[in-house]
Amino acid sequence: MESSLDLTGIALVVSAATLCGTLLRRLRQPAFVGYIFAGILLGPSGLALISDRGQVATLAELGVLMLLYFVGMELSLRSFRISWRISLFAALLQIVASVVLLLAFTRFFDWPASHAILFGFVLALSSTVVAIRMLEEIGELRTRVGRITVGVLVAQDLAEPRETYVLARGEYDKPVGDPV
Repeated sequence: MESSLDLTGIALVVSAATLCGTLLRRLRQPAFVGYIFAGILLGPSGLALISDRGQVATLAELGVLMLLYFVGMELSLRSFRISWRISLFAALLQIVASVVLLLAFTRFFDWPASHAILFGFVLALSSTVVAIRMLEEIGELRTRVGRITVGVLVAQDLAEPRETYVLARGEYDKPVGDPV
């Protein structure tokens, strides 16, 4: 299976993202908003300078890989060990509360339970990378609150594959008493 990516495309994306990120930083806005603007500008919806869907998918995967790398760079296992109980409890509480709240809405909107569970899981997720960058920009990343927040975000990220498994099984929509 051959997979190639034009290095000119990568250079163009990196240059545009840097330029847009720097411009927005000067306007006292988060740099990641500039990165999003660069993607919109260069992508199929904008100037279509990067229009091949395969190339867009490859660039997206590269971007996610880099974001996860930077999250890993910001994590301190020693700090996480100190706050893991609070972080895990807060993440679980947020996930359960979101799902229970949206399950309560199923009566009002006539949703199946699967929709409520999906929306509850989505509501409980946060963007770890965005939150870490925001905490860093306001100088809270290395504080106790920042460490707990990062711990909650990591716990949410670790819960996501289990949430996907629950959704993929789809057994919560079956009436009680039906064989699995």
